[in-house]
Amino acid sequence: MKTLKYYCIGIITISTLFGQDLCPPSNVEAYFYDEKIELSWLQTDSYGDVLFDECFLSCSLAVEAMEVVHDTTICGECSGGWFRYSDGTDADCGSGMYPCDDGGEDDFSAYASYSGTDSTTDAYAPVDSRLIGSADLTGYTAAYITFTEAYNYPGDATHNNYLEVSSDGGETWDSVYVSIPDSVGDDYWFNTVEISEYAGGEIMFAFRYYCTLGYGEAWFIDDIKVYGGETGQGNVCGEFFHYNIYQDGVQIGTTEYDETDYTVEGLENGVEYCFEVTAVYGEGESVATAPVCASPMGPFQVNPHVINFDELMAGDYQEQIMNIENFDTTDADFTISSIELSNLEAAFDLVLSQFEDGTLGDFTNVPDLGEEWTVGDSAENSSTYLPFPSPPDGSQNFALYNDDAAGDDPFNPATPMLVSNPAFSGNDPSFLVFDLYFPNPAGPCGPDQASYADDFKVKVSIDDGETWILIDSTMATGVWYWASYMYNLEPYISEVNSFRVGFQYTDCGGEWGYGVAIDNMAIKMGDSFTWLTVSPYRGNVSAFDGYNDSIAVKIGAYGVYDNLSIEDELVVESGENIVSVEIGVGVEVSLDESKITPIQFALHQNYPNPFNPETNIQFDIAENSRVQVSVFNLVGQQVASLINKQMDAGVYHVRWSGLNDKGEPLPSGMYFYEMKTDHYHSVKKLVLVK
Repeated sequence: MKTLKYYCIGIITISTLFGQDLCPPSNVEAYFYDEKIELSWLQTDSYGDVLFDECFLSCSLAVEAMEVVHDTTICGECSGGWFRYSDGTDADCGSGMYPCDDGGEDDFSAYASYSGTDSTTDAYAPVDSRLIGSADLTGYTAAYITFTEAYNYPGDATHNNYLEVSSDGGETWDSVYVSIPDSVGDDYWFNTVEISEYAGGEIMFAFRYYCTLGYGEAWFIDDIKVYGGETGQGNVCGEFFHYNIYQDGVQIGTTEYDETDYTVEGLENGVEYCFEVTAVYGEGESVATAPVCASPMGPFQVNPHVINFDELMAGDYQEQIMNIENFDTTDADFTISSIELSNLEAAFDLVLSQFEDGTLGDFTNVPDLGEEWTVGDSAENSSTYLPFPSPPDGSQNFALYNDDAAGDDPFNPATPMLVSNPAFSGNDPSFLVFDLYFPNPAGPCGPDQASYADDFKVKVSIDDGETWILIDSTMATGVWYWASYMYNLEPYISEVNSFRVGFQYTDCGGEWGYGVAIDNMAIKMGDSFTWLTVSPYRGNVSAFDGYNDSIAVKIGAYGVYDNLSIEDELVVESGENIVSVEIGVGVEVSLDESKITPIQFALHQNYPNPFNPETNIQFDIAENSRVQVSVFNLVGQQVASLINKQMDAGVYHVRWSGLNDKGEPLPSGMYFYEMKTDHYHSVKKLVLVK
C-alpha cells in the first residue's frame, strides 16, 4: 500500500467521506503476517453541508462528471490534460484510489496525462487543462474543499498544478492550493482547503493541470467535496477521544487518541479473523466501519505440498503449478533443488554462453530487426528506470537489451532476437537452462496493454530459423531480481537432428518499455532418465503486497519411456524456511501431515495474469465444504460459474478460458473471481487480454 500523507491549508484535518456528526472511520485494511494482523484505516470529517460531491464511481462516466476545458491556443496539435492520453486519445478514468463507499470495490478517479509530441513543432506539446465544478455558497459564512490526489512519475514534472476558484463565472481564477508533484510523490494525499473568503456567493472551482514543456507527470484527483458551514465551526464531527477495535464482534482494544493503526498479535496462522473500527467522541460512539477479514500466515508459504501426475507414456508431457508466497516484510530469495535437478545441472552442455568474455559466444543477433542485443555489465548498462543488478552467480557480463535507454519510437519498435548456434538433438532429451532478468512491471503486450508494457519470448526452431515455435512468454522476474529457468525441449524437437533456440524481446510496437538480460545460457543433453523440470528454480519472492509477492512455479514431467512411474522430492529453501514437496508420476504420493502446516482455506492469485487464452486458479479447502468459485464483471454481474459443489479438503486448481456460462468468449478487461464457503470468502482481480 502506498504511504498516506495528509496536507492541509488553514486547518489540520484529513479527507472527508461523509457529512454527518460522529464521523466514522472507513476503509480498514488488514495486512497479515506470521501470527499477527496489522490494521490501518482512514478517518472521515465533516464541515457542514455537502454542496458538491464527486467520487467518480463509474469509470465510463467519469469524464461526464465535471466540465473539462483544454486551452488549445498554446499548441498546434494538443494532447494530454484531463481525461486525455499523451497521444491525444480519450481516457476513461484513473484508477488505484480509495473506493467511494466504505467497503466498496471501485477505485476510479479523474486522470490528467502529460502530453505527447506536437507534430507542428516536433516538440512535446504544452498542456493547460482544467477540471471544473461549481457550488452555491449563498447563505454560508465558511467553506471548504476536500479531495484526494496522487501522482505517477512525479520526478518528471517541470511545473506545479493548482486548485483554483472563480467568483465571476470563470472569467478570472484565483489559486487557493498549489500541488507540488515532488512533494506529493507516489503517495496519496488527503487535502482540506479552506475557501471561506468566497462564502456567500456562487463559485466555480478547477483543478488545473499545467505544464509549458508538456512532458511530465500524471495527476489523479478523487473524492471531491465542497462544504458550506459557519465561521468558527470547523470540523463538526464532535469531540474526538479515540478508536475502538473489534475482533469478530468483540472489542479487543483502543488506540492512543487519533492513531489510525493497530496491531493484533498472538493469532493462529491460517484462521480467518474479522475486524471493525469505531470512533469514540464525547457525544458517543460512531457506527462501525465495513468489516475486513484476513488470516495470518507463516512468512513463507508453498502450496501444494504434494504434486501427482498421471502415468506417462514416452513423449508425453504434463505440467502443474506450485505457488510460492511471501507474507513477510522483506523480499525472500529462494532455491528449488532435488536429485533429478542436480543431475540435469551436471549434464553435458551442447551449447553454452556465459558472456564473460564480452561476446555473445554461441549466439548471434537476427539482422534487420532494428535493434540488437549487446553484452555488458550492470554498472555500464543500468539506466534511469532500469537498474541491472549483477547476476546471481557473481559474474559481471551478461547479454542484454535496454529499452529504457532506447526510449519510445513507434516508427522503430524494438524486436531484437538472439539466436543460438545449431544444437544436436540426440536420442536423449535436450534441456534449455538460463538466468533471466525481466522485471516486466507493466505487464505484457496486448490490445489492452498498459503503458510501458513489454514482452520476452523463448522460442525454438527446427528448420534452421525459418520458423519459430513459442515455448514460453509468461515469465517475469520481479522488481528487481534475477531468476533461473529450465525447459524440456524434447516435446518440440523429438523428430529432428538439430535445432536452434531464440530469445526475443519486444516493446509492444514502440512503447517505452524496460528491457531484459540473460546469462549462463546452456542447452544440455539429459539422459534417458531425465524427466523433471522446474521453472523458475531460483529467484526472489517480493515482500507481501509487493510486485511478484506470489510466484507461480511450473513443474513439468516428461515421459522418457512408456509407463513412466517415478517419485522425487523438491526442497524449497528460503533462508531458514525449508519446505519439502513430494512429486509422483504414475504413483500417488502423500506427506505425513505432522510435518506440514495444515492446509487452510485460501484463494490464490490466478496465473498467468493478465492471461490469454486461459488462466489457472488455485484454491485451498481446509475441510469438507460446499465451494463456489465464480467470475464477475466490473458491475458485479456473475459471468461464469467455475465450481459449485461439495468438495473434500485439499488443494485444487481450476482453469478458465475467458468464456461465460454459455460458452461465449468474454471481452478483454478486468474481472473479479470469488471463492465462497460457509467459513471463508475471498475476492481477487484478474485481467483477460485478447
